[in-house]
Amino acid sequence: MNILPPATTAKMISITMNCFSPVLNMEIKVAVLMPDQRNLPSKPTRILYLLHGGEGNCMDWVRFTSIERYVCGKNLAVIMPSANASRWNNMAMGENYSDFLVFDLPSRLKKIFPYLSYKRDDTFIAGLSAGGGGALTNAMRYPEKYAVCGVLSASSVVPFEFLRPGPPPPPPGGEGKPSIYEVQLGVPVSEEMAGTEMDIVFTSTRNVKEGKQLPRIYHACGMVDHAYPATIAMRDHFLSFPGNPYRYELHLTEEGKHNWDFWDEWIKKFIDTLDC
Repeated sequence: MNILPPATTAKMISITMNCFSPVLNMEIKVAVLMPDQRNLPSKPTRILYLLHGGEGNCMDWVRFTSIERYVCGKNLAVIMPSANASRWNNMAMGENYSDFLVFDLPSRLKKIFPYLSYKRDDTFIAGLSAGGGGALTNAMRYPEKYAVCGVLSASSVVPFEFLRPGPPPPPPGGEGKPSIYEVQLGVPVSEEMAGTEMDIVFTSTRNVKEGKQLPRIYHACGMVDHAYPATIAMRDHFLSFPGNPYRYELHLTEEGKHNWDFWDEWIKKFIDTLDC
């Protein structure tokens, strides 16, 4: 009995899986949206790694946006892993989530989905809030891995995080425990990471000087979002490079807030810029 719908009506395949990560030494939950290969031309399917925010998980994009509709009919698989409140970094007091995202997860996926394309030109990364910061930080550290980076409402970005208005986030373990920066970065304040691999000014400048292949950067933020001041600083930095080698573009909206209405709108616009 054929349990699949006819090829003319099949759309996206939704998968939620637990895979063991040797880097993390634990099972990690990953949500996947996969196009039905019967509906696609005979060319490799491209990959978008889509990252959740600081207090989220791998199901956020599926639950709170129409991401499945936005990628339906495109030759694009969406990989949505979980990373707890790590900012997609190798944590000072936690697991190596950057190594998991950039190296370990693709190696797991190749065994499960060998028909996907793992070439750089077919690989994209994007995220919201802390996930947007994680996407940008990792894309700057490893520009050879990603062709395009999408950044939505990101303020957790070294060295501009100090521009975020208001008090710092409370310690994740409660009052008297190590701060979020000590847990994630190993320093009392994120500014102390300036000049390191976590500093996007340092890494992006190094990439240009060394003539590396650079990802295109697509950036969106609302003007009433707490991430707005850091967004302007990032814009000024990337546009300071002669010739705009990152092909950086920033989209600002007067009414945009740090919420799912904004992220739902702009993830669609970002995906529509991808050649899939």
